[in-house]
Amino acid sequence: PDEGDLAEMLVRLRDASVQADPSGGDAMWQTMAKSLVGREIGIISPTEMGAAGYRFACQINENANGFANPVEVPEMNHNEIVAWQSEGQSRAMIVLTCEGIHPRSQTRMQWMMDNVENQVSWRIECEGENLLERLLYATHVTDWVSIMLAALKANDPSEMAPIESLKAHLSTV
Repeated sequence: PDEGDLAEMLVRLRDASVQADPSGGDAMWQTMAKSLVGREIGIISPTEMGAAGYRFACQINENANGFANPVEVPEMNHNEIVAWQSEGQSRAMIVLTCEGIHPRSQTRMQWMMDNVENQVSWRIECEGENLLERLLYATHVTDWVSIMLAALKANDPSEMAPIESLKAHLSTV
């Protein structure tokens, strides 16, 4: 993107940030975070959005001290799909999608949303004029979700005792 495109992109991302901010934005992200409390979270994304899905899982693991697992379509449809068909009362499914995704991947993700029985399923439509903006949008709004989830679970997102413990152990080896 050229400088003008970048400036416009930053304005759109800033607007998305204001909407996601729990102190006065759209309550949808808070509703999502509330629905994730106490659940294992599967984050499904097409290959194009895989980095955002992986980062979202890492943020939930670290900030909210919760279990989250990222997978990419179409690969997850070759094996993990079997596990998704088991009883899903303690799981939540989050699908990241956006414009420009291969139609077959869209079909696979829609099938998952329609056919996997979970009490909690969310689809995040990652907004943006290009893939870079969509990835940044996904990263930004999912960071808010992980922080809200941490707050709902009374976890301090800056507290990382297991990481510090591992680092201390490794420094002695």
